[in-house]
Amino acid sequence: PRIPGGSSSGAGVAVAAGLVPVAMGTDTGGSVRIPAALNGIVGYKATRGRYAMEGVYPLAKSLDSLGPLCRTVKDAVWIDAAMRGLTAPEIVERPLHG
Repeated sequence: PRIPGGSSSGAGVAVAAGLVPVAMGTDTGGSVRIPAALNGIVGYKATRGRYAMEGVYPLAKSLDSLGPLCRTVKDAVWIDAAMRGLTAPEIVERPLHG
């Protein structure tokens, strides 16, 4: 009686089940964000052009982007850095106050 989400639902289920630490999806209209929400994980739809799309067949070039599905926001930050060829994230972790 449950659904896992959109077209990247297999990736979302694999991360949520602990089969893989991270998976990649493509997002045009929610195909990373919806499986992340329905499986209780983190999905990040990057700005179009943030990552190279070589080897990805676009559904809509003006909307498509790659996005990682991960267990935590920290994982998503590290995967984002790696996908951009960085050895460490540019974002600095800070504690929340209030």
